[in-house]
Amino acid sequence: MSIDILVVDDDPLSLKITTGVLKSAGFNLLAAGSGEEALNLVKTSMPALAVLDVLMPDMDGFELCRRLRRSPETARIPIIILTGLKELDDRLQAYDAGADDFIPKPLEPAEFVARVKALLRRSSTILEPSTSKTDNRTIAVFSLRGGCGVSTVAINLAAGLTQIWEHKTALIDLSLTSGQSALMLDVPLRNSWADLAPIPAPEIETDIIRRVMLRHPSGLDVLATSREPELTENLNKDQVDRVLAVLKTQYEYIVIDLPHDFRDTTLAALDAADMIALLLTPELASIQNASSALRVFDKLDYPAEKIELVLNWTFKGNGLSRAQIEKSLKRPIRGVIPNGGDTFSTAITLGKPVTYAQPESPFAALFEDLAFHWSHPVHKSTAPKSPREGYQRVQARIAKRKEKMS
Repeated sequence: MSIDILVVDDDPLSLKITTGVLKSAGFNLLAAGSGEEALNLVKTSMPALAVLDVLMPDMDGFELCRRLRRSPETARIPIIILTGLKELDDRLQAYDAGADDFIPKPLEPAEFVARVKALLRRSSTILEPSTSKTDNRTIAVFSLRGGCGVSTVAINLAAGLTQIWEHKTALIDLSLTSGQSALMLDVPLRNSWADLAPIPAPEIETDIIRRVMLRHPSGLDVLATSREPELTENLNKDQVDRVLAVLKTQYEYIVIDLPHDFRDTTLAALDAADMIALLLTPELASIQNASSALRVFDKLDYPAEKIELVLNWTFKGNGLSRAQIEKSLKRPIRGVIPNGGDTFSTAITLGKPVTYAQPESPFAALFEDLAFHWSHPVHKSTAPKSPREGYQRVQARIAKRKEKMS
């Protein structure tokens, strides 16, 4: 396994010693003699870890560390501060800047290499690179108004992806105070976000997350919420960022069931999503909330193509028309979920999502078609060697629609 490590030091002799120790341990080296040179270097060659000297003339190691942490591309690179300074204040300044470790000079080679390896093990940036997914897709299901069916849509969408593709799919329930994914899928709630909440973000590794995920009979993996919301009240954005980053190395599809707010953990998921399904119902309050959400997305600089509107007709009787809603929001509605009567309430009560329990039903067809539409373009463009039944159903419906149009 080839692992690149960036070493930044303006002293040629010190740089030679540090890189020599790491080369002897089998690492590939990227060397820079200044902070600016290092920042330019990482634009083209992303290291798995960085070792920064503090005392440099143009930009000291603390400032370089802060700049690496501020950039989304380099924010998760493990960083070691290497310096001749040994005062406690210097150590604290290193950690305040975002460093993961602090090693004083002169370094002891064996200890230095051991700490580098330990830090790499804790880092998701180099965990199991052979399994890293470059063709994954993260879909967030969101509404600022409760009662729009966010959880129902997220669960059926995830089940649909599982039935269409052989690729791995994960459902992440981030509704930390009232999530019901385990109940709605009828899986025992053995583990949840509560098991991850006490663990610092850098220490959340693939194996830990695997032990927390629940398995549905369909093959869908679920990260559920606890029945005791107080156990996750301290869960923070960094932990959610870390979990999602690790999951993206393990799953081709991630569906996130979100709460009706813009707290930090929600924003972390929205930022990580490739596509946001914004749910609304055909009534004025829901349209106003959808409009508010769209304004926030605009302030966050989300591209328009990242957001797709889904109208869920959750009640019987009249409501605002699709045309009225599209005119009000100045955006097209991608899909409409008709009123299902008792279909969805029964599915929730029994813990049997329609897409999984009734795959031949019209509602299952609707969710499968949405799942296929939102699938990764690479997957949609290449027919699987052994197509699953869900894939065959989708293709049959596409062929039928084309036949009607011809």
